[in-house]
Parts: sequence; structure tokens; C-alpha cells
Amino acid sequence: MKADFKVLLVSDDVANTHEIEEGLRSSGITQVKIISTESNVLSVLNEVSADLIVLDVKKPSTALFEQFAIVHEFCPRPVVCFSCERDSLVIAKSVKAGVTAYIVDGKDANRIRPIIDVAMARFNECFAVRKELAQVKNKLSERAVIEKAKGLLIEHKKMTEDQAYQTMRNLAMDQGKKYPLSRMKFVMSFRHYLLDECFICNAIYKEWLQWLRVRVSF
Repeated sequence: MKADFKVLLVSDDVANTHEIEEGLRSSGITQVKIISTESNVLSVLNEVSADLIVLDVKKPSTALFEQFAIVHEFCPRPVVCFSCERDSLVIAKSVKAGVTAYIVDGKDANRIRPIIDVAMARFNECFAVRKELAQVKNKLSERAVIEKAKGLLIEHKKMTEDQAYQTMRNLAMDQGKKYPLSRMKFVMSFRHYLLDECFICNAIYKEWLQWLRVRVSF
């Protein structure tokens, strides 16, 4: 754990967080910011950095889950929840909202450090998989755009597949970019090519745009 490791402690009873604070400090964590569950966590994260979020709540609420689902989507952080609630449905909701570790009655100072270490390792592993999946989906989407454009060239320009592929490469080389271009840059480049060549009619151009709207999000 790095020396300047920062924790955001979110509690439903900020006046009585001494036990969890002591456990964090005994784990070597000296930078702890405490806020109420009534606070806007996402706004706080925009203002302060945090390596870990710790929830200290008797019973997590639906509103809290909703807030952390947003945090998980836009500002993911490892989250450890210490609670008295044992309901399996509540635990399932917490995991769905992005909680990395849900601990029931486990604030003993000697347990805090290993709990945090496991939560950090699990979060990093899951985040790496999530990032890799996003990259794969992005590459597949970019490839689909290029293949559709190549198909239009083959169909309406009467090119061979090799000629269409070379045209795609030339579009990149004209801009000094590596092939393939990013999705947006390729779309704009191909659009200019179509208009400059004047070989494509309005109907074909509309077909291209419609396909993009249905299949690709930017």
C-alpha cells in the first residue's frame, strides 16, 4: 500500500466512526476523509482523490445503492462495506452497485488490512477485465464500420476487395495516421472521400448514415 493512500469514509453516523477510523489507521492509512451517506459521493470524488471508499453503515439503503451504481459507472473505485445487515438480497444489491467487499460485523482492527488488500486486488483484477472487454468491443465496432465502408466501395465503385482495402489505407495515409483510423476519424474521412469522388448518390449516402446510426454509437 502506498504511503499517501487515501480513503473516503462514508457513514450513516459520522459522529461514531471511531472504531473504523482506528482500524484504518492501524492499517497504516493516515489520510481519511469522512462524509455522511447524505452527501453526493460523486461530487466529493470530483473534488478529492480517493484510492478506496469505505462504507460504514448499519443498513445500506436503496438510495445509497443507486448513488454507488453511478459512482461505479463513471468514477469506479474499490468499495468496502461494513454493515450489520445480513440479508442476502441487500448483499446482492450492494455487489450489483459496485461494492467490492461486503463485511458483516467485521470491524476488528486486525481484520481491516487484509480485507482492504483483498478488496484492492479483486477490484484491480475486475477493472482490468472490464477495460480489456471495452477495448475488444471498440475494436470490433471499428472493424464493422470499416467493413461496411469497404462493402460500399465494392458494390458501388466496382472495386475488388484488395482495391477497397487499399483505398481504406490511403484514407489513413492522406491524414498521416496509422491504419485503421479511430471510428470517428474514419467516418469523417470516408464521408469526405465519398463527397470528393462524387460517385455516390444521395440514396447510397443515406444508406451509409442509417447503418452508422443503427449499428454504431459515438
